[in-house]
Amino acid sequence: MTPKILVNIKPLSTLKTKTGIFLLLGYLAALLSPCSLHARQRRDTMAFLTRYKIGSDSSFRIPLTNFCFVKNAGFARGYNNEWVMKWDVAEKANSSLLFMEMNSTDVEGWIGNGDVSGSVQVVFELPGLTDSIVLKSLTEKHKGLHLVNNYGGIEAAGYLNGHLRLTSAGEGIVINCSLNLTTKKPGTKQQLTLGDVLVRQLSFAEYQVLQNKRDSVREADKNMMVEALTHAIIARDSIWEIESERIKDSLSKHPYTGLFRFWASDIDKAGYSRTTFAISNDSIVIKEGPYDFIYLAKNYTRDSIYYRAALTNSQRLLLAQIGQQLLVDTLKTTYTNFCVMDGLIVSFDFEWPGKERDVTMSNFYNEKIETIINFMNMISLKKYHIWYDKKTLLEEQKGCGIGNK
Repeated sequence: MTPKILVNIKPLSTLKTKTGIFLLLGYLAALLSPCSLHARQRRDTMAFLTRYKIGSDSSFRIPLTNFCFVKNAGFARGYNNEWVMKWDVAEKANSSLLFMEMNSTDVEGWIGNGDVSGSVQVVFELPGLTDSIVLKSLTEKHKGLHLVNNYGGIEAAGYLNGHLRLTSAGEGIVINCSLNLTTKKPGTKQQLTLGDVLVRQLSFAEYQVLQNKRDSVREADKNMMVEALTHAIIARDSIWEIESERIKDSLSKHPYTGLFRFWASDIDKAGYSRTTFAISNDSIVIKEGPYDFIYLAKNYTRDSIYYRAALTNSQRLLLAQIGQQLLVDTLKTTYTNFCVMDGLIVSFDFEWPGKERDVTMSNFYNEKIETIINFMNMISLKKYHIWYDKKTLLEEQKGCGIGNK
């Protein structure tokens, strides 16, 4: 549920897999893994989580990515204390479920954003609603409450206090609540404050249909990507040929006569999508979608251009300087912290006349890469900025027993 999953793996001394194959297999693994995200049932700017930054009084709002009331439904027998999924919901007479959750991976710009990191799910199993239900002096031990609060880390114990009132309103439910969510070590605070927000009542069948529709869309996207990759493999003699021919195919599809350009893909494995930056002497183009529009040299129609801008004279000069420096720098093929899965993964393809270089950076700090990412952030909109925090990355590398070379 969080962008980063820390695992106890000793650092590997070498990575023998070629960059393109590493990306391809990792991408396929993300595609084929079960999707754990809930569909958004309602978009309501009044339904949000107020999160206070750790060690600060400042706060910001994160929209609830799932906010719904399901009548004639309850927890299935044998469900555990993990994230409540659609198969954990069973049809039950005289019972209802209220979902209020913020899933990090459903929030725009979540990857690498330490403030957004940390999903929250609050689910109440309640009696069947006829008129109103009022719950006062709530705590995390309340019967029928399911709480997941990962802000501050999955090891931090989560606490809850507050009140909740639900009032029937025809086909809808009016929800009024003030819930405080806290953790210790580290100390965090969040609030769910809803002032008479109206949400439609869903039947158990309607809830399942909505979840299945959402899963079907994800499944169609996965199948499309797998089919495209399969055709690419069949068209070559081997998967190794895909890697060796990729650059030639790319240059054929996207010819360029300038002195230096590069592509960068910010990879979201959990959402099996990428934000791809194409930067040349003339412009920057940013595309988003379930597929990388340069990888395997196919410009997928499902990818959409979200931003395009011409470079200024000073930006062109700086790009040229970066290109000249990269020509003489010795960059490795991969920079990887093997103790962090998912999280920050950026793939670069640098191109000069008659020369190219692939570099993949995965949860790793390198000052040369920082210079490139700073340049990308400078010439793009803030919403597309790539998080690259030196202090955090070096601390994670130190914890894994590796440096920054």
